[in-house]
Amino acid sequence: MPNEISIYEPRTMGKVIRRLAPVRTFFRTTFFNKLVTFPTKSVDVDMKKGNRKLAPFVNPKVGGKTVPNSGYQTNTYTPPLLAPNKITTIDDLMNRQPGETLYSGKTPAERAVEKLAEDFMELQEQIARREEWMCAQAIFTGKIPIIGEGVNEEIDFDFTNKTDYSADAQKKWTAGTSKKIQDLKAWRKEVQKNGFVNCNVCLMADDVAEEFLNDATVQKLLDVKGYDLATIKPRELPNGVTYIGTLHGEGLDIYSYNEWYLDDWTDEENPEQKPLVPSGHLALMSTAAEYSINYGAVTILDEQTGKFVTVEAQTVPETWVERRPSRRFFQLNSKPLPVPHEVDSWYVAKVF
Repeated sequence: MPNEISIYEPRTMGKVIRRLAPVRTFFRTTFFNKLVTFPTKSVDVDMKKGNRKLAPFVNPKVGGKTVPNSGYQTNTYTPPLLAPNKITTIDDLMNRQPGETLYSGKTPAERAVEKLAEDFMELQEQIARREEWMCAQAIFTGKIPIIGEGVNEEIDFDFTNKTDYSADAQKKWTAGTSKKIQDLKAWRKEVQKNGFVNCNVCLMADDVAEEFLNDATVQKLLDVKGYDLATIKPRELPNGVTYIGTLHGEGLDIYSYNEWYLDDWTDEENPEQKPLVPSGHLALMSTAAEYSINYGAVTILDEQTGKFVTVEAQTVPETWVERRPSRRFFQLNSKPLPVPHEVDSWYVAKVF
């Protein structure tokens, strides 16, 4: 007689997770779209910093000249653990669930399967939102703060390509004396010089995009006849992104990104929704630069064997039972770390 398959076995839960639609987010899908898993709890990351050193001239009788190795350094990071879980009680399986018809006739086992899929969908979405937040933090601050129960640390990528105009009455973009187009050109050239890539994406906070489009110089540029210098044709794209237009002379596509997250750790008593792109900020980025999300291995206890098992994967499900009252826990574990490998390949400005 064949063995009955339990939906709570890790292999079965893994299949359920793989069938779920992933949450699509702008930073993760546009830039941090290289996903790498590691069999260890820590990950080794190559941080690239190139140079423009020229090949040396030598006399034919002297022969070659050795040049020093350069261009990257390897840093070791321990990705933080994400481990949200959900609880299933007897009432969840015996009673009609939200949206279920009054006379559906569903058995507790059928409700258990549905709740398993729904719970893991919600947990996976929470992890995806956290990953997107980590990507945004890495870009706009060059750091990822890791704050939670029993953890308070910071991962610093030594990012220095940033400017703050908020205290400069002449240069900040809300001033009539600001030079927005010239600023974008100068920042893009700075990345070309030190980061060796051409920025082709300008990501603006919503208030920055509005200030940019209201600028008389920008509007005049769009009115120039006979030259296709720029086009502004705003349109909505998936994931909260709005395409604003393109500066053709710079090959720079301009977007605004309206996405929020719930900050419930800064002030636990008063959680606040905050934008992923900070107000007053913009970032110049390149889709040709190297970004990745590295996943450390997760160790869980196999209740069937009583042994600890280390799993190399993006997400690792596990479940356990507690008594008095009877309840089952479902947990989704993940250890992601977004990494911008080329730390000079983007530029961040606080323009007001």
